[in-house]
Amino acid sequence: MRVGYKSETGACLLGAATFAACFFIPRHLLTAVIPLWIVASRLVSRGSVNHARPVTDADTADKQAHARFVMSRDMPLAKRPVAIVTGTNSGIGYWTAVKLAVEGYEVVATCRSAVLTQQTVARIRQEAESRRRAQPQRYAHSPASVLVEGHLPLECEDFDSVRAFAEWVAKKYGQRNVHVLVNNAGCMRKELTFSRLHPKLELHTAVNFLGPLLLTELLLPVLERNGGRVVYVSSEAHRFPQSLLLPGRFGFWESTRAFSRCNGLIAGKLLNALKEVNQGADKSSGPLQAHSTRLAFTRYGTSKLLNTYHAHEIARRYRDTKDEAHRVYACSLHPGCVVTNFSRDILSSFVNVIFSRVSLLFLKTSEEGAQTTLHCAMCPREELELVSPSGEKPTRSVDAVSPYFVECKDQTTEMLLAYGWDVSEAAAIVQWGRQQVGLA
Repeated sequence: MRVGYKSETGACLLGAATFAACFFIPRHLLTAVIPLWIVASRLVSRGSVNHARPVTDADTADKQAHARFVMSRDMPLAKRPVAIVTGTNSGIGYWTAVKLAVEGYEVVATCRSAVLTQQTVARIRQEAESRRRAQPQRYAHSPASVLVEGHLPLECEDFDSVRAFAEWVAKKYGQRNVHVLVNNAGCMRKELTFSRLHPKLELHTAVNFLGPLLLTELLLPVLERNGGRVVYVSSEAHRFPQSLLLPGRFGFWESTRAFSRCNGLIAGKLLNALKEVNQGADKSSGPLQAHSTRLAFTRYGTSKLLNTYHAHEIARRYRDTKDEAHRVYACSLHPGCVVTNFSRDILSSFVNVIFSRVSLLFLKTSEEGAQTTLHCAMCPREELELVSPSGEKPTRSVDAVSPYFVECKDQTTEMLLAYGWDVSEAAAIVQWGRQQVGLA
């Protein structure tokens, strides 16, 4: 049986092994062992490095013939791939935008305000140009200029701003090669919070699920034009709804192999819980409604599971596209446990200070956390084929789902829990989501 791997698991195991070894190592050697452990832990916790890159005119003729586009020094603007990345002002989104811009993509950066967007665009462009200058040979066959664009603000809980942004993209880039949409923007709150613009909607549901769903659905016609892809930055936090969906089972570790069939496994439990909690502060009820830190992680994890569900729906929707050139691919991913600003909303200020100091021994930096996102954005499209519960890929299985990446590798069968494969629940929840944002 194949076992999934995450860098944070490796770092924790290394720490446990080092701690145990300290009882058997002579005391005078501990001063040498501890620094070695710190260095080794940092190397392990950084995780896998993305090696996927767009095809250039220096690659083989076979690679060029199979690629959606071929990068070159004098690549015309009309053919240049466009990447839209949400939540680019910091963290994974920022470094994803930087690395795509370095590789030659025209990057459309998005932030919550126009001022922040302009500032972020300048920072991304400056960092990308600096990376280019530092490694001129590596990017000798990439387009000569670094292009980063930012226009309208995009706030995921503001559906009007999402629609305005999508309309702007369609007008400006409708005839261009929009190749990838990276849904990275999100939030996490400790308290049960509701959207200020849509008071009935719980905040994680509005920001992490409904806003990205609306943006993606509106941009699909643009992505179809050149056979683009949708990348959802999900999370291993999709495991936290376990107590809600499959109570009484040790499902935190159970994959699809633990069940004869995963389709229909949840039997509407998650959809009902979403309907109950998304009734506003006065009428909210159900298992997602309670005020506790554990439920905060459950609400956040639920929203990340819904991202994966939407990726499933898109991938399955386009599976039978007659013209492969217009087929849209979709996937979701766990970036690893990353040191981000999310901890400020969960931990006290004192604990957060301590956390920020020691976390890098076990967690990734934001740049390291962007590696799997970058892999999904640039990997050969064969890696984005649907996956069957048995691991077959490509597949015609009716239970097939979009791939789920961890550490720059498809680990769907190893790391996506059984209820993440429930395509019936996914379809019902996506349809409910479309209704909430006025698409159905």
